[in-house]
This record gives sequence, structure tokens and C-alpha cells, in this order.
Amino acid sequence: MITPTRRLRFRFQWRAVLLLALVWVMLWGNPSLLNILYGLVLGWLVTVVFWLPPIRYYGRVHPGRLLVLVLAQLRDLAVAAVQLAAVSFRRRVDLHPGIIRVELRSNNDLYQVMVAQLISIVPGTLVVETSRHPRLLYLHVFDLPDEHAIEHERSHALAIERRLVRAFGSAADIKAVS
Repeated sequence: MITPTRRLRFRFQWRAVLLLALVWVMLWGNPSLLNILYGLVLGWLVTVVFWLPPIRYYGRVHPGRLLVLVLAQLRDLAVAAVQLAAVSFRRRVDLHPGIIRVELRSNNDLYQVMVAQLISIVPGTLVVETSRHPRLLYLHVFDLPDEHAIEHERSHALAIERRLVRAFGSAADIKAVS
């Protein structure tokens, strides 16, 4: 007997297969018919062998809020790069690294992963652990000299989550993080 989960596993995921085939062709640098066919077959094999359960997404893209998210992320990248460069030129480096816990307000795997990625690409902060129940992120922060810095990093992570959900979320998701 074939279970519904097994049926999902062998379902043809055309978007993922096409994307993997495109990556295959780009890596080989030769868009021949045989290379495209190999890419399609390998893409299908990858989606079957390394199958992941589907992620339910009921939101929509809000272009204005997406622009706010992108601009804020670029600002965060620039500020963090300048701060780390300033630290590297100090005569005496006195850092107080630490790990803080941030409890997310949205209850969605996709948002949790996206928030973790947006936090991790900014120099100076890295997500070292996550938890689904409750929704937690543990962040390693480059410098936490006092309680004010800890609260600042925590509120910054929650602001990233809020901007992300406002850019991609449904009305119920947005209400949950506001």
C-alpha cells in the first residue's frame, strides 16, 4: 500500500527540477540538449532522494514592505561592516562575546529559517541554534558589553522578523508579529 507521504515523495516537483537542471547546466557551462536532459534527470533524482516535506505558505509578497526589508538589510550590512572594521583597527581589543536567546512571535518554519538567514549574513551575529517549540533562536553576538546591548540585539532580531513577515506574510501572520 502506498501512503500519502510516499506519494508526495515521488511527485514531480517541476520548479525544483527545473532550477536544479539550470544549476547543472550553468556549472557545466554547456547548454547542449544532452546536458539539459542530464540536468533534468539528476534534478528529479535529487528531489526524490533528498525529499523534504512541503512548507505551507499562505502569504503574499508586499512590494513596498519588501523594499523596506531589503534597504534595512543593506543598512545593517553596511553598519556591521564599518563596526567590525573599526574594531580591527583598535590598538587593544576588548570584546565581550555572548549568546542570547530570542523568542520569535511568528509560528512558521519558513519565517524562522528566513529570519535566521537574514541575521546570519550580517557580520558579527550568527545563529547557533534554533528550536521549533517554542520558536527560539540562539544568537552568538560579537560584542555584548552590557544589558543594554543584549536588549538591543534581541529587539533588532525581532525587528528583522517583523519586517520579514510584513514583506511576505498573510494578514494573520502580520497581526501575530505586530
